[in-house]
Amino acid sequence: MCMRKTKKDIEEIMENLKPPTIDVNQHQREFRITLLNTKKSAVAGAILLILPFLFLSGVILKHYLHIDLWLLTSVYEWIGNLDRLYGDNSIINWIIRILLLFGPLIAIGVNLLSITHLRYEKNVKEIVLSFKLRWQNVLIILICSIIFSIFFVYIILENLN
Repeated sequence: MCMRKTKKDIEEIMENLKPPTIDVNQHQREFRITLLNTKKSAVAGAILLILPFLFLSGVILKHYLHIDLWLLTSVYEWIGNLDRLYGDNSIINWIIRILLLFGPLIAIGVNLLSITHLRYEKNVKEIVLSFKLRWQNVLIILICSIIFSIFFVYIILENLN
C-alpha cells in the first residue's frame, strides 16, 4: 500500500498551505542596538593606550626599579625633556598631558559603548542594558582603568601639598 502522490495532489497541498506569519512586535522587542563596532573600538582604545602605557612603564622602570630599557623609558624621558624646555606655556605639553590623562578615559568610554547593548521592552516600558563579553574590549577597559586610576591618584596626591 504505497501512497504515491500525484502532481495534482502536491499542487492541492501547496495551494492549501498558509504563508508564515511574522510577529513584528516580538522582533522589535529582541532588537538590540549596538552603539559601536567592537573591533574598531578595541583598536582605537589600544592606540589611546600606547602613550600613557609607555610613559607609566618608563616612570616605574626608571625611578622605582632603576632599569633603563630604551623603548619604555624613552617616552618618559622625551616628555620630561619637553616639560623642562617649554614648561606650562607650551601647547604641546598640554596636549601630551591631556592624552596621558584623558586618553585612557576616552578608551574606556569607547570600549564600553562597543560592548553595551540596549533593548526596549515596549509592553513593560523598560530599557534593558546588557554587556556582551568581548574579551579584547574588556581587557582594554581594565588596563585603561588601572592606568587612569594611577594618574588620577598621582594628580590628587601631588596637589594635596
